Amino acid sequence: MRISSRHIILVLLALICLFIGLINYLLFQQNIILFRLLHIENIGNPLVIYNPILKHFFTGYFSDTMWCIALCLVTVVLSELKYLNTAGKVLTLQLPFTLEAAQYFGIIQGTFDWLDILTYAIIVTAFSLLFKIFKKVRV
Repeated sequence: MRISSRHIILVLLALICLFIGLINYLLFQQNIILFRLLHIENIGNPLVIYNPILKHFFTGYFSDTMWCIALCLVTVVLSELKYLNTAGKVLTLQLPFTLEAAQYFGIIQGTFDWLDILTYAIIVTAFSLLFKIFKKVRV
């Protein structure tokens, strides 16, 4: 199967989302498990946001949002290239919800949050609808 420039752009956008999420962690929340696993410590002082709403968004949801968008973009590409069937798409897009459930039950470290679940649901639903619409337009 030939990879189109559209697919390359979608994968690049996914990588950019992951990079932006990583930069967000570096700037605002340096105590994540990934940095501990990579022995990245003493990066500098995290930025301080004085607005409580913005602080809550950038320290609690922004990076997760970027990660979920990246997952959806890669799922679209793998689906269009016929590497994922319907069951594969469903399993892949359930990953953020499964990770939240694992946090809730203490299987993995992290903090379960209903707003994360809502954020993931909005993103996955939006991508499902958006790419279904685009698929109809191309036909």
